[in-house]
Amino acid sequence: MELKKLMATVGCFLLVFAWVAQPCLGGEPKILKVGGLFCLTGFGSSAETYIAEGAKLSEEWINEQGGIDINGEKYKVELVIEDMKGTADGAVAAATKLVYDHKVNIVIGTVVPFMVQAAGSVLEPAKVLRLVLYNCGMPSEYGPQTPYMFLTYDSTIEGMRAALDYLKEAYPKVKTVAYIIPDDGSVPYLEKMFTEKATSLGYEVAGVAKWAMTTQDYSPIITKVLAAKPDAIAFANGWPQATGSMLKVTREMGFNGPVFGCNYDDAYQIMEIAGKEASTHFFIHQIDLDSPDMTPMIKEITKLTRAKHDKAYGMHIWGFNPLYELKQVIEKAQSTDPAVLKETWEKMETIDTVYGPGRMGGLKTYGINHTVCAPCPIVELMDGKVSWVKWVDVYSE
Repeated sequence: MELKKLMATVGCFLLVFAWVAQPCLGGEPKILKVGGLFCLTGFGSSAETYIAEGAKLSEEWINEQGGIDINGEKYKVELVIEDMKGTADGAVAAATKLVYDHKVNIVIGTVVPFMVQAAGSVLEPAKVLRLVLYNCGMPSEYGPQTPYMFLTYDSTIEGMRAALDYLKEAYPKVKTVAYIIPDDGSVPYLEKMFTEKATSLGYEVAGVAKWAMTTQDYSPIITKVLAAKPDAIAFANGWPQATGSMLKVTREMGFNGPVFGCNYDDAYQIMEIAGKEASTHFFIHQIDLDSPDMTPMIKEITKLTRAKHDKAYGMHIWGFNPLYELKQVIEKAQSTDPAVLKETWEKMETIDTVYGPGRMGGLKTYGINHTVCAPCPIVELMDGKVSWVKWVDVYSE
């Protein structure tokens, strides 16, 4: 009897020991800190807040899937976000804090050119791997001089080319097109590229206008554009607030022709700002979250977003994508060293994105083979409703 009691006691002790020691014996996941640069206040915050939410959802999703596997060890992602506050100085301060206070060597985020460049002035010399969401075609923003920067999805140039191709398909009677660009430093570069693509399709560029980043009233700009009597009007870039406001003014001034965005603003937000009456014969590169044509990952992210934030926007999907790509690169490299990740990514020909299969490109267009080109979506606003059009293939050599 005493022996049985002793064995029972020892057995209980071993069970307790195994339970307590399990994290050590099984290997507690290590932590991989990744920096996030987003505008949570100030210029662009109305959109970048959703992008940041998407990035946090991606962090949670990766960790729930078991994290990142490196040489048999599990790593959990810890996304450390700093607010750029919508300014270049804010971007420098936020990037500095991530590198020198939080000690990160991988950073996701930044969209607007002057903030991409400002953050880069800190991150590139520190050899921090950057997964940037957007590019506006400026050589000083992205190219051979930014060897640690990777563009994680189609951007201005890819979107502009795809938009003009679709204009030709959907509105064959259009002969002249006006182009409106935010004055963020990209005007001379985008004007040249837009003109080259438009003329190659047989269009005449009726004029190019620019708007200051502080613009509140877009009436003078639209008045100038309409004076050139274009058949169609293209918006280069601008958050939904600017795009929706310009669309509204354009319709109020009596222009009934096609208007389109060459960028990736959320169509639902644009319609909220422009109003349903103005939201017609307009298209842009965004997804329709309720379309059956969305990828399995987009459907999953949409479900996760609505469960956590009630409303889901295309910006949430956009924000989810960089960490989704980073996981693949790290597991391919079996390292978290930025130099090793950079070298590994440069050798990859393909990578999966939440938008579908991606291909690496950009050497001819940007001077560096760091651009992820993936299927580009088109949605339209017609008679006050958002309608899915299709996916189109884009690639920058």
